[in-house]
Amino acid sequence: MPDVAIGFDRISKRYRLRHGWYRSVRDELRSIPRRLFRGVPADDAFWALRDVSFEIERGDVVGLIGPNGAGKSTLLKILSRVTVPTSGTFTARGRLGALIEIGAGFHPDLTGRENVYLNGSIMGMRRREIEAKFDQIVEFAEVARFIDTPVKFYSSGMQVRLGFSVAAHTDPDILLIDEVMAVGDAAFQAKCLNRLSELKQQGKTIVLVSHNMANILQHSRKVLWLQGGVVRGYGDPDTIAEHYLASVREHAESAVARDEPGQASASPVVIETVSLSDPGGHRPKRFRHGDAVCVDVEYAVRAAVADPVVEVTIQDGHGYHLGGITSRFDSVKIDTSAPRGAVRLTLQPLLFVKGDYTINVHIRDAAIERYFDIKKAAAILIVDGPSIASRELSGHIVYPHHWETL
Repeated sequence: MPDVAIGFDRISKRYRLRHGWYRSVRDELRSIPRRLFRGVPADDAFWALRDVSFEIERGDVVGLIGPNGAGKSTLLKILSRVTVPTSGTFTARGRLGALIEIGAGFHPDLTGRENVYLNGSIMGMRRREIEAKFDQIVEFAEVARFIDTPVKFYSSGMQVRLGFSVAAHTDPDILLIDEVMAVGDAAFQAKCLNRLSELKQQGKTIVLVSHNMANILQHSRKVLWLQGGVVRGYGDPDTIAEHYLASVREHAESAVARDEPGQASASPVVIETVSLSDPGGHRPKRFRHGDAVCVDVEYAVRAAVADPVVEVTIQDGHGYHLGGITSRFDSVKIDTSAPRGAVRLTLQPLLFVKGDYTINVHIRDAAIERYFDIKKAAAILIVDGPSIASRELSGHIVYPHHWETL
């Protein structure tokens, strides 16, 4: 029999949508019989989770993925008992440490010192235990100078450092982390990841929520994919991530298909089509790391424009900006004397790791005062090659490099 640390059995969570900021006492009294006998009207109900069931074994590190609004934070709030499920049952065996919001559990008018004792007590620590670990908590959070200052004067980074430090030093059996590490600087993030590694080696159970797929794949033994409040997949990180990214790709491709460029634009220059090909003119569905990729932008001219600029930007599957480049960078002049024209950007070699990337295209004036046309998700670039699940890589790009010993 597996040693289950966390178990969800057909958990559902329903929220009531409020329409308007103000309801009178009379309105509330009138609505009581309807709520008692008919329940919440369908139009007023939002289901954050629906019949969610899964088990996490003790010592597992589980990455929780899904788009915004998928129900990830609601799941963690149920686990940490911040909210209760509408139906279903769940178990969480052992002491639980949770960091699901910046400053969660902190009282703004209390000092950092007082909040360490308050938050530690909420997480189940005895006063003697807090006193024994107090110096470690403060040193890890790097807030010794401000420990007797009210927390309301802390920056968000200071709050998250102190909150994570308390949660990580409660000696939790289960640790829940929801994206908040992204607030800290690089040095603190490294400390957090080192602390997570220590907890993993100690056999602690960790649930990690992040939009950074590299972090999820590198630190998780399993991945749970939530979409629209239901479980879409649970298991091997590479397999689940591949299915999730395929879903993101389908959504992005359908958005591209629905878009009709230039139909409502009255700009002098509009983008007509954006396509991806290799230098030979072939249009493969996938490109390999190291290949050459041509981004062809065809545009229509309604009125001549002096020195317009074409810009191509790239985003990862979650919409995070990965950089871009303009035609002016290579001193390319865009011709608007003819009714139509085209420009090509060649990326060679392709430096991206395995994944799906969104190509956005803009046309603007040279002074960057006005955009003539903006084409979001103009094309989807699918890359095969090294995986971000590899511990030898981080991020989305493999930089041109050469290692040698000296």
